[in-house]
Amino acid sequence: LAKALYNSICDRFECACFLFNVRKISDQEEGLVRLQQTLLSKLLGERKIKVRSVEEGISMIKKKLSKKRALIVLDDVDKIEQLKALAGECDWFSYGTRIVITTRDKYLLAAHEVEKIYETKLLSDPESLELFCWNAFKMTRPKANYEDLSNQAIHYDQ
Repeated sequence: LAKALYNSICDRFECACFLFNVRKISDQEEGLVRLQQTLLSKLLGERKIKVRSVEEGISMIKKKLSKKRALIVLDDVDKIEQLKALAGECDWFSYGTRIVITTRDKYLLAAHEVEKIYETKLLSDPESLELFCWNAFKMTRPKANYEDLSNQAIHYDQ
């Protein structure tokens, strides 16, 4: 859903960046620093931006992005530190910048003083299966002999 939104509006902004799997990447060594580097590289259109620490990354984001009208999507955020490192304050960014945050923890959004929160409804089992199959098999139904495994996959997190 967030990727579809991003794809439909990214051309309305001066620059845009979709950071996938923030939770997973930030748990790795120097993960937040790498996410900051990716954010800066994509939004500034520069290939090799070097960030040595989270604090330096925050300073660079504030300085270099304050005049850019950007679309930023932070996918699967689970810690306030991630938000502080990647989208700390409104004054880091130019007027008109939009930051979309996907998370399973709406209290995290409240703690970061997010202005507008939109909750999505969970997909039904048939909708979940169809989405899974599109990503796994590029078709709407499971391949032959993959029905049980596909159903296990969509119920894995429950």
